[in-house]
Amino acid sequence: MKEKEFKKLLKKYNSGKVSHKEKALLDAFSDHFIHKNKPVFEGELHKKQVHADIYKGVKRNIRSKGVNWYSIAASIIVILGISLISWFAFTGENTSYTTVVTKDNEIKEITLTDGSIVTLNRNSILEFPEEFSKDKRQVKLTGEAFFKVEKDKNRPFRVTSNEVMTTVLGTQFNIYSSKKEVSVSLVEGLVDVKGLGASKILKPKQKISFDLTNKKITTETFDPKNELLWMSDNLSFDNTSLKEIGEVLEKKFGVSIMFSTSEMENVRVSGTFKNQSLTSILLAVTETINLKYKRTLKNQILIYNPQQDNENIKE
Repeated sequence: MKEKEFKKLLKKYNSGKVSHKEKALLDAFSDHFIHKNKPVFEGELHKKQVHADIYKGVKRNIRSKGVNWYSIAASIIVILGISLISWFAFTGENTSYTTVVTKDNEIKEITLTDGSIVTLNRNSILEFPEEFSKDKRQVKLTGEAFFKVEKDKNRPFRVTSNEVMTTVLGTQFNIYSSKKEVSVSLVEGLVDVKGLGASKILKPKQKISFDLTNKKITTETFDPKNELLWMSDNLSFDNTSLKEIGEVLEKKFGVSIMFSTSEMENVRVSGTFKNQSLTSILLAVTETINLKYKRTLKNQILIYNPQQDNENIKE
């Protein structure tokens, strides 16, 4: 296969327009570097993500005068290694494991074999062995989840989320993990969090955040009630600033909320919402303080003052 054809194939796969025949060719290429008996892909979602990463790595290693197949192979091995080495390090080669994936509109509660309970937020992935080993319990998280871990002093419970490792014996905590950020919020007990070359033991109501882009770490106190609102269908605000309300709604509904002025962020609102949609909540909040909102993009919302911003904002 010539370089031009190979690059075209990878671009088609990355955009989701690849044919069955072309997809099989790309699968065969990646499978060449993987032992057939290892459970490399946890599902179609994971497989597509890995291929997208392979495309990025391969693109960097294709030379202008021809395909450097050894560099391409190295890219694939490195990419798959990042995804799999941390997993096989604690599951072992013959361990069977389960992957749970949530969609846009669902939250799942998972009971692990040790009795620990994980509440998995929307658009998240949890990977765990069907049976934990005798000396450790380890899972992998992409997205967000709340953990209620059963105590077992002989088997620490570890959560791998991107570049961050959280270790506990028995406790309750929330983890949010994305490509740019990982945060761990402790509700009960103690946890040891390691990431970006640092280690921090958290106490209840402490939250540590890792900015993976800028390599920065921040620690702060938090309100468990607000941090875990995504787990409840009810929202309650008591003299809460619009900025805080915006942050809660962003987390619960997966949107981005902006304000036309910084002063607006400090306006305070009270209210209780039971099983209400994002649209209903926004309408009630903005009408209470004579503001309006509009969607500027599919998942982006702007809150503004219609009397002051009419000239700059079109309905």
